[in-house]
Amino acid sequence: MKTDKISKEILKNMTLTEKIGQMTQLPPNIYIHDSEAVIYGALRNLNLDREQTFNAGSILGIGSPNEMIKLQKLYLENATHNVPLMFMADVIHGYKTIFPVPIALASSFNFDVARKAARVSGKESYLSGIHVVFSPMCDLSRDPRWGRVVEGFGEDVYLTGEMAKAMVEGYTNYGKLGEESVACCIKHFAGYGAAEGGRDYNTVDLSRLSLYRDYLPAYKKALDAGADLVMTAFNTLDGVPAVINPFLLKDVLRNSWKSKALTIADYDALNQVIEHGAAKNQVEAALKGIKAGLDIEMASSVYMNKLENLVKNNQVSESKIDEIVERIIDLKIKLNLIDNPYSGVNPDKEKEVCLSKEHLNHAKECAVESTVLLENSGILPLSKNTKIALIGPFSKTRAFNGPWSWKGKDDVNSSLQEVFQDQLIFVSEKTHFSDFTEEELTQIKNADVCLITLGEEPHLSGEAHSRSDISLPNNQDVFFNSIKEIAKKMVVLVFGGRPLLLNQVKKADALMLCWFLGSQSSEAIYDLCMGKANPSGKLPMSFPRNVGQIPIYYNYSNTGRAYVEGSRNPFVSKYLDVENTPLYPFGYGLSYANFKYSNLKLSKNELTENDSLKIAVTITNDSNIAGKEVVQLYIRDYVADIVRPVKELKKVKKVLFMPKESKKIEFELNLDDLSYFDSEGNLRLESGDFAIMIGSSSESYLKENLSLRLNSDKE
Repeated sequence: MKTDKISKEILKNMTLTEKIGQMTQLPPNIYIHDSEAVIYGALRNLNLDREQTFNAGSILGIGSPNEMIKLQKLYLENATHNVPLMFMADVIHGYKTIFPVPIALASSFNFDVARKAARVSGKESYLSGIHVVFSPMCDLSRDPRWGRVVEGFGEDVYLTGEMAKAMVEGYTNYGKLGEESVACCIKHFAGYGAAEGGRDYNTVDLSRLSLYRDYLPAYKKALDAGADLVMTAFNTLDGVPAVINPFLLKDVLRNSWKSKALTIADYDALNQVIEHGAAKNQVEAALKGIKAGLDIEMASSVYMNKLENLVKNNQVSESKIDEIVERIIDLKIKLNLIDNPYSGVNPDKEKEVCLSKEHLNHAKECAVESTVLLENSGILPLSKNTKIALIGPFSKTRAFNGPWSWKGKDDVNSSLQEVFQDQLIFVSEKTHFSDFTEEELTQIKNADVCLITLGEEPHLSGEAHSRSDISLPNNQDVFFNSIKEIAKKMVVLVFGGRPLLLNQVKKADALMLCWFLGSQSSEAIYDLCMGKANPSGKLPMSFPRNVGQIPIYYNYSNTGRAYVEGSRNPFVSKYLDVENTPLYPFGYGLSYANFKYSNLKLSKNELTENDSLKIAVTITNDSNIAGKEVVQLYIRDYVADIVRPVKELKKVKKVLFMPKESKKIEFELNLDDLSYFDSEGNLRLESGDFAIMIGSSSESYLKENLSLRLNSDKE
């Protein structure tokens, strides 16, 4: 029997109360008071009776496979229907095997690596009794003060979309749900990354042009890749909370994109529209939610307590409820839960698979490719006989999993002290120069290299962890400068979940951005420092010189008074006290190899309708070290009806080069790649002149010009 016929048959036998229950997601501690589940948010008094709780359709988080089995059994024994629970959880960058945080994973610029990370995470989650993961986050983010920068893929629409697509393909195994894979819920719809002042949960005020051009494409790409759910954002858009925003949930998602994905509120968000001032009470919140297109509410009971009366009073049609619940049941069928409520969960296999050698190897590969070398005077890689003084707050810790690693255990990780132990002559976690004894200072002086670990602790980034000052915390700049006065050589390892102000530590002999790299963080850093691996990460966000530059991003639009270096005209768009440019630009990252770009060629210099453009560039590894290079292709549309950015990333290839090897790298662009969105969401293409740029970052490239000619009826 077809899925839709099965769901209709199940629906026919459900009461209105039972149907509305399917639209509610509750935490497991409602049922199991000693649940091991980690829930991110304060739970209100839901005012639910026992019967109501046993009508809920899904569960937020679960402590273990055995806990899932226990709760599903308890539920089915007490529910008045036989539709099992669906279990969803915050698996963001790994279940038990922890991968680099998403902003770090984006630094890999390697979509295969991201897909593999999601595949491992999906497999471990599936065996643990989880059916849906709340990932990937598709929010474009240009403000490093925002705590949830760590959870996304940075400032660029193309990179964010491709990373999100790869993650969806990995979690779902290209849509093969139930084959050791999980469904995924993309988030947060929409524009959440543009919260004013970088303050979490804050207002978003975006033009429709920016929304369509910069913020919406990644969600669409993830949906096209097979995401089954969409989580709404906490913010308002055009003054309307996203959770009850009909423009987002109806006009864009359903009408324009024709998506059938389930929509789910973020934690308690439907109830919070009252605090927004967008509804006067829960009755109005329920009415606005259902009319806007919200299918499932999370961790609140607005629908469960108020929706039934709205149906009985003819303010909401029961057919609308049926339409939503049918989609929910369809997903449960897709996940094989109707035939087997315990589908996937396997406590014995979960123990065998989670943190397996194969999975840890994947985690290490991701960690290596996600690390970004920012400075190197030639000191890295270190020789095996280098005597190292390891100091700073991350020297002995195992806490490299980062935020949103709810099942990851720090105690299974290695510390930097452990992996570097054969080279260490001194180690200390002290962060104040005055705390060192004379004997300790002598040991630092005697070391060939001082490996100093700096950055922000994991708790300083993530949800509800925005910062107005993104300097290195606790006067670490002062600490660095004091150590630099006595150390022979300085290598700085910076940890964190966002771009930080690195003006001072930039003066080190080498500077490596390590983010939070997960279960194999220390092993990856050791291999990179000792030359067993070659850094290949690139920055997915621009690093500002100071907070006053924020937001700063590479694909800005020129003004009518653009600053041109060397110009004596004072009446241009620039600062008096700092350069316009970032400290480190988008796409930047060094290697131990030396890559030279040459011979950029276009297959043609003029395009017409139905043409595609082939682009080739020769890249030579002019070194004796093998390495991977992230080849980046940008375009510029010089003149259009709507002002275009000075650069836009359109294609990326990450390529391995052996020592002294040259390769011809080829790309292809079609007319869609040269098109742009207008403020109504239409894709437009105009005749005109374009620049094609290929290089190693957004500020280092070769450039050729292209003319695009179209028939007038196509313009």
